[in-house]
Amino acid sequence: MHKIKQISIPKESRVIVISDIHGELELFKALLEKVHFCQKDYLIINGDLCEKGSNSRGVVNYVMELAATNPKVHVIEGNCEALVEELLNENPQLLGYLRARPNSIFLEWLKHIGVELTDETTIQEIKECLTKHFFKEMEWLAALPTAIETDEYIFVHAGLADIDVWKETDRDTAISLPAFLEKSHRSGKYVVVGHWPVGNYSTDILVHNPIIHHERKIIAIDGGNNVKETGQLNALIIHRTNNETAYSYTYVDDYPLCKVEEDFVSDPKMFGTISYPFYEIVPVEKGEHFTLSEHPGTHQMRNVKNEYIHRKETTQFMAKTDVSCAQISVNKGDIVSIIDDDCTGYSLIKKDGVVGWVAKDILG
Repeated sequence: MHKIKQISIPKESRVIVISDIHGELELFKALLEKVHFCQKDYLIINGDLCEKGSNSRGVVNYVMELAATNPKVHVIEGNCEALVEELLNENPQLLGYLRARPNSIFLEWLKHIGVELTDETTIQEIKECLTKHFFKEMEWLAALPTAIETDEYIFVHAGLADIDVWKETDRDTAISLPAFLEKSHRSGKYVVVGHWPVGNYSTDILVHNPIIHHERKIIAIDGGNNVKETGQLNALIIHRTNNETAYSYTYVDDYPLCKVEEDFVSDPKMFGTISYPFYEIVPVEKGEHFTLSEHPGTHQMRNVKNEYIHRKETTQFMAKTDVSCAQISVNKGDIVSIIDDDCTGYSLIKKDGVVGWVAKDILG
């Protein structure tokens, strides 16, 4: 890893860490407002500003301005920013990527200058157009460090290799390593990562909140924004004082809010999740609202909402997407996010970052 930035963060500081914005400018602004971000705070953006969302160009421009006007704002590259290098190197595989994905900063840039991507467009033509009109942005993205190191933390998009000298981690590992929370490192510092949605680690119930693993010294913060249908944009807040360090977090999402009208107690038999990449299920007993199913990915039984079951082949069944198989308890007066209100009998909601089912008739 060649691009490592060293910064000093004094005690009595508040550090806000956000990753995987994925082109959602309004959500990002809303999150900064929710955490009351100010000039005194340190802001670390832990990669993947762009791609997947509808306003990658806006996010990049906004973050560039933040970093230019506030020396306490620091940005690292993610695998999505590394696509700029693929363009500069004229990687022809990038054409297939752009044709398969409706949302990309490259497509936004091309649209902005009135250039349409066609079957005849070459990677050289795209490079020529974009470097002519967006050289400043591309240069900034290409120059982003792969990691930031402080006295107590390493901020990197995906993770580190489990080697004696962590700085010898190769760049592809640093920006693309999957499931780092299940691995280990030898840096001696807390490693803060995004990239791999924390919902992928869920077992008993689907949760999108940051996970702090003190034993492994890993903090995973990707809330699955624009990757998971139930995802959110997280902010990890590190409160540093002379005596101790404390952590908190919050999030924003786009789901409508609703007030709970009656208490609801979850059924303890309703638990678990269906998460990437283990979507295969084996139906055992179909009920009115849920189907009891074997889940080969976890070797456990799951109650899958009937509307979320898809028959892929004659004898193969899959969950349509990541979905909670748990019910969650709520109290009258709680404010919850409504994720799916179109199923029979039950609604899929989120409360404090936790996703589960409640009876439809308890919602206002």
